[in-house]
Amino acid sequence: MKKLLLILIILFIMTGLTFAQTIDSAINDAANEISRNLPAGTSIAVVNFDSSSARLTNYVIDELSGKIANIGRINPVDRRRLDLVLAELDFNDYQKGFVSEKSAQEIGQLTGAKNLVTGSIEITGNQYRVRFQVITVETGAISYSFSQNVRNDSTLQSLLQTSGSLLDFTPQQRWGASGLNLFFGLGSFIIEKDIRGGTITAIVEGLGVVAAVTGLILYNAFDAVDYNYNGQKEKSPILDSYFAYPFFIGIGVYAGGVIYGIIRAQTYHKPGSQVAVSTLDKFQLNLVAVDNKNIGLQVLYKWDF
Repeated sequence: MKKLLLILIILFIMTGLTFAQTIDSAINDAANEISRNLPAGTSIAVVNFDSSSARLTNYVIDELSGKIANIGRINPVDRRRLDLVLAELDFNDYQKGFVSEKSAQEIGQLTGAKNLVTGSIEITGNQYRVRFQVITVETGAISYSFSQNVRNDSTLQSLLQTSGSLLDFTPQQRWGASGLNLFFGLGSFIIEKDIRGGTITAIVEGLGVVAAVTGLILYNAFDAVDYNYNGQKEKSPILDSYFAYPFFIGIGVYAGGVIYGIIRAQTYHKPGSQVAVSTLDKFQLNLVAVDNKNIGLQVLYKWDF
């Protein structure tokens, strides 16, 4: 039993791992890559980052420009100056991440920038992907592109949050709740504040533990010791004991509570929240034939990284 619990905990930890970067790490990597791929001393303007949140857009533009300036190899155009130029041009295309050759040349002439940077973010499974493109002012052609997966963590959730909206749990929060739900629904109570789900999980797992302990007590009291043909004491196999039946029933009930707790943590949403992508979308359950008389349950999980 202890080994089974240890294996389950390890699986939860491994599944929660992700090779995606934080939004700040992605911005830092983009600044380094852009600075390295452009000639030293080049003037560059970060004109847009396309996202559903103005907070995230402004954050990425300011952070990317600041990090490029700190590296010191190329020169970003001041954000306030750039905003004035875009307002003067009544330039709406940049808000969609599209920059035509004519638009690029106009921005370049008014700001002195030789290259423009646009970016975007889109959801891919249970994480996000950011993209940055460097556009040559003279031709409007894309000279360099950078993309990276970004974790859907609390920082990104906060930046994506718009006024009056409430974002749902992140995948990390859901897997944390699933892991803690092994212990009488603690994940639902503590992380997701889901009283109903936590209560049901606690009751089912609690009943399973009580039944299992009762079976062990009965087994040790009546069947743990037996006598062989020579009248000597010997340990009776627990599988042969009727008194141990409650133990096996309890294990099954507890396992049912664990499964419910996992599913509940992965599918429960904050009241009034924007529904996030569930990590259960990556699970696939199939019934497969083991032999002519028996069937088995095949569990598949798609892990993107």
